[in-house]
Amino acid sequence: MKVAISFIGTNKYLDYLPQYYENIEKYFLPNSEKTILAFTDGELEDTPDNLKVYHQEHLPWPYITLKRFEIINKAREEIKKNDWFVFIDADALPVATITEEEFLDRCCGADTNQVPFFGVHHPCHYLKMPPHLQGTGAYETNEKSEAYFDVSTLPPIYWQGCFWGGKVPPVLSMIDELEARVNRDLKNDIVAVWHDETQINKYFFEREFDVHTFGPEYAYPEVFDQYCNFEPKIVHLAKDNSKYQQ
Repeated sequence: MKVAISFIGTNKYLDYLPQYYENIEKYFLPNSEKTILAFTDGELEDTPDNLKVYHQEHLPWPYITLKRFEIINKAREEIKKNDWFVFIDADALPVATITEEEFLDRCCGADTNQVPFFGVHHPCHYLKMPPHLQGTGAYETNEKSEAYFDVSTLPPIYWQGCFWGGKVPPVLSMIDELEARVNRDLKNDIVAVWHDETQINKYFFEREFDVHTFGPEYAYPEVFDQYCNFEPKIVHLAKDNSKYQQ
């Protein structure tokens, strides 16, 4: 199995790459052929053969996250060489072995009955923490936005944008569509409330029966460690956002 994994690390986020690469190699799909696609404004030398580097200038917050679909599309031809595509945030680290059997075969393996996409249940939604337990929660309520949710039909799941993907052909279609939606919003001076994550939620909600949702242990929030009643598979690292979201 061939898997393309996307790392977007501009500015200080590039500091995460060495540990990210090490943990991906050690814990994530250990029997698969993995290619890590690193989008960065930094200089990288003597990189491993399975680490492909794409120049990406740093964009001010929130555009560096909002425009991630456009950024990922830079590696479109490389992604096409793979069977699966996985996006993992730069500050999210696998910390326990995630096998092909428990992961790919469960949600988007060779069985034609399996679904083409996967996402992860946002741990704060799972734990009923703000803003998810309040009114419309984290959903976009601007009717002019491409990511608008009708508040009368909110889904039972809110997906976190730190970990998603699936089979390559449908995921590339998803990336194309979300890039277009983001750009249509921007032309109307609209930025969805939680940026790319909001767009992902709208797309997955429109196709909820085509999405396998992994539990919050695949997006374990280190900052809320004391509230978590589950063991981590992937840890979303605690950090000072003021130093990174620039």
